[in-house]
Amino acid sequence: MGIEHITATPYYPQASLVERGNRNLKSTRKIFKHESQNLWDEDLLWLSLAFNTAIHESTHSTPDLLYLGRELKCPLGVRWDLTPVNNDNSNGTNQSFCTEAYRNLQVSRKRVAQRYNHGRKPHRYCVGDLVRYRLKLSSSKVQNVTAMLLLRWSASVVTAKIIRQNVVLLANPDTGEINRRAHVSQLKPCVK
Repeated sequence: MGIEHITATPYYPQASLVERGNRNLKSTRKIFKHESQNLWDEDLLWLSLAFNTAIHESTHSTPDLLYLGRELKCPLGVRWDLTPVNNDNSNGTNQSFCTEAYRNLQVSRKRVAQRYNHGRKPHRYCVGDLVRYRLKLSSSKVQNVTAMLLLRWSASVVTAKIIRQNVVLLANPDTGEINRRAHVSQLKPCVK
């Protein structure tokens, strides 16, 4: 059926729209529910309405307009009768509006890519190189461990295979056993 399973690199959530949505939800929960944290799920319906009716920077339109082909009637719009604003006759056909939104999305993607790639250098890791990877640290009162005092980098490992342009498999240099998958931004050359 043409389905290809691709796994993500651990502790590298940057390239996901779901992570962006989770970040938006987390920030709104902090704003609205910082005092009563056990009631965080009460306003999910209203937060969803706010997200779906807000104009997004990348498409210059709302998700409702892109998904439904029209703006969603909001409680405030119904109360104030903003029907001329919500009429979508000025945009022409649905196809032309989607084409314009797609064009805006491509421009936004190029802008973000330029900002992300500014000053970055391509990695020079090859199969067999000794590297160290950044450890994911967390404090634990139960184990009496403070993340601030832990080592930030792993012991020496060897790059066993380059899976994609920026993803490598790491192996134990003595046994050759695969340890983990890592993004190249989490690696540094091992100098002995």
